[in-house]
Amino acid sequence: MKTIKYRTDGRLGILSLNRPEVLNTFNRKMLGEMLEVLDRLEGIDVLIVVGKGDKAFSYGADVAEMSRMSAREVEAYSRLGHSLVVKLEELPVVAIAAVDGFCVAGGLEIAMGCDLIYASERAHFALPEIKLGLIPGWGGDYRLSRAVGRRRARELMLFGRMFSAVEACEYGLVAEVFPEESLMEECKKRASELLEHSPFAAKHLKRSIHEVEGGETFTEKRFAECFITKEAQKRIKKYVQEKGDGNTSVHE
Repeated sequence: MKTIKYRTDGRLGILSLNRPEVLNTFNRKMLGEMLEVLDRLEGIDVLIVVGKGDKAFSYGADVAEMSRMSAREVEAYSRLGHSLVVKLEELPVVAIAAVDGFCVAGGLEIAMGCDLIYASERAHFALPEIKLGLIPGWGGDYRLSRAVGRRRARELMLFGRMFSAVEACEYGLVAEVFPEESLMEECKKRASELLEHSPFAAKHLKRSIHEVEGGETFTEKRFAECFITKEAQKRIKKYVQEKGDGNTSVHE
């Protein structure tokens, strides 16, 4: 594959958007190759998505390619991009977006498909489609509303305003902001911490949150499914042995 690079380090996968010469914009080939990689993930429990180069995570759709499409083709292209975002959301592993540089339009929509977004101090975000007479085509409108609140999202999208990593963190879109030189190192540290937890529980937590956001809830069932696993029983037994039978908080 040329547009996507993928490697593993134990139970950690690292997926790199590899079109730095065009700010990692997504053409149809890149969307297809990323979907292909995600369909074949094996042996990992955390995935980091990162953009190659030092200018952009991704500047979104390849507008030059899109400009040559018919209405039917652009609808299929939008459907393909949206399916990629949904695929990220529904992965059975924790997905982290490591955002350095510009994260714009479809790039931000891809990042919002991940479970966590960490950003460098020089990262900037926007859904500026309105400036081209368009709307976000991969579900970014409702995902940004869900992340930062409807009124904030409307202001950002109606004006197509670019906002900084610090602002994104204040809005609740980004989890933490780091110097660009330490961004990947910090993401790997958080991945290592996540790998200490139960991957089965993480998968069910993701599914439960997704169900609630979709208007459904099977929390009790998911909780019970986690409870009966050997890993949970082992952790619970160890915890009780260490803490005793009192009503002690997990955080203590």
